[in-house]
Amino acid sequence: MTQLRTIVNRPIALCLLLLAAVVVAPSYAVRSIAPSRPAIIASVDLEKVFNDIGLRAEAEIVLDQLKQRFQEEADALRREATRLEQDLDLLVRGTPQYQNAEKDYKQVALDFRALVEFNKAKLGARRAEARKEIFDQIVRAAGSFAGAHGIDYILADDSRVNLQKGSELQIVQQISLRRVVYADPAFDITDELIGWINQR
Repeated sequence: MTQLRTIVNRPIALCLLLLAAVVVAPSYAVRSIAPSRPAIIASVDLEKVFNDIGLRAEAEIVLDQLKQRFQEEADALRREATRLEQDLDLLVRGTPQYQNAEKDYKQVALDFRALVEFNKAKLGARRAEARKEIFDQIVRAAGSFAGAHGIDYILADDSRVNLQKGSELQIVQQISLRRVVYADPAFDITDELIGWINQR
């Protein structure tokens, strides 16, 4: 009877051992991969970083120069359109000279409107591209700063930004976009990161 009980229990024991291995192995693997120390976390005011670094000022200078060039092009066409309009006033309506001058005026006026819209779109695209380039450099700089100071995570602290007034849907959308509810100011490295970026 004892031998029969041992034979019956042996498969059960083997199953229990296999089950224990399945349960324990993943947790052991996680422990062997994960660091054995707590993560070092810091936070930054991303908007302040973006606005206060020298890269932003440099980009704004380039954008202002581009905007100035676009404005000069538009002003030149506006002056040409004004001149043609004044010439029309000196001509007799219905004459071939008037019709030709009117055609030239309408074409320049059309070119002016097209140029303004084109330059507006081009300036907007260049501004968006500049913002992306600045953000990419901030991310790279944050990575090097974290590596140099033993930081594991740098979080964008959006908890200090007040919700804007709006409809219920707009308020819900703003809340859903929040990623940080509270961050201790003692762990804020905004000024340090700004200084790190500006020195590089």
